[in-house]
Amino acid sequence: MKAAMVRSAHALTPTVTQYWITRPPGGAPLPAAEPGQHVTMRVGPRVKTFTVVAVDADGYELAIRNRHRGDRRDHLSPRLHAGAPVRVSAPAGRFTAGHPAPFTHFLAAGVGINPVLAVLAGGRLRGWRLVYVDRGAAEFPFLARLRELAGEQDGTVVTVDTEAGGRPDWAEIVAAVPAGSTIGVCGPPPMVEAVRTAVDQAPGTRQLIADGPASGGSADVSPAVEVECVKTGITFEATQHQPLLDALNRNGVAVPSSCRQGICGTCEIEVRTGQIDHRDEVLTDQEKADSSFMLPCVSKSIGRRLVLNV
Repeated sequence: MKAAMVRSAHALTPTVTQYWITRPPGGAPLPAAEPGQHVTMRVGPRVKTFTVVAVDADGYELAIRNRHRGDRRDHLSPRLHAGAPVRVSAPAGRFTAGHPAPFTHFLAAGVGINPVLAVLAGGRLRGWRLVYVDRGAAEFPFLARLRELAGEQDGTVVTVDTEAGGRPDWAEIVAAVPAGSTIGVCGPPPMVEAVRTAVDQAPGTRQLIADGPASGGSADVSPAVEVECVKTGITFEATQHQPLLDALNRNGVAVPSSCRQGICGTCEIEVRTGQIDHRDEVLTDQEKADSSFMLPCVSKSIGRRLVLNV
């Protein structure tokens, strides 16, 4: 991680703050980033992953929800004041303005709006529809900017305030999306899973691309797998109820990681032999079919033996 500092902090809503992260005085420039990518940031003893909302010549804009503002239990926001030192990882992830998917619909909840804003701000899409869910009329960061983009791009923004109207019916929302559409979904894991289920059960076919924790996968994975690591010469057996990434690190094979949710691509490793149950949101369909790479933070081996080029 590189040394960085908080350049400014500005409240967007009662619980969401905009931060600009930049290099410290005399420090090295931060790695180049694209809006929509993720950075892992160390703030004191805590390490968390956030979406890059925007970039400038000196650093990154982040929008972070601090649910316990002013509460002693909140160990993050009190440390994130202008001038505070932090450390950040290299940016990673593909849910950006350059994503090749021809998105027609977006479903976002909470700060899941951040990568959606990054994609829309790229200006490539037209005629899109966004369902934006948050709790409380005073929330919904970036709503004015999103409506501005909608006016420029023939888009539509629909807000759902769960405090006033309860949780949305994702099955109903997905069913209203025309078959053949491409949906981008960003939000908390339960919301992403509810949308996945709705897409699977809705009549017709819709492409779903998620910027969130991956899950699901094949039920045919082996309960344990023998893992051979070619470069390090280490072979060990790993149970698959725990992430393969943890087993690799525990057995002395250092694999860098960031989000640990299958969305950033930092831990991607080459597979020499083995069939993979891919559960990430990074690899393309062709790369998953080839099974020549995997993300060990979430994906698993289907067979009893796995040979990795690590």
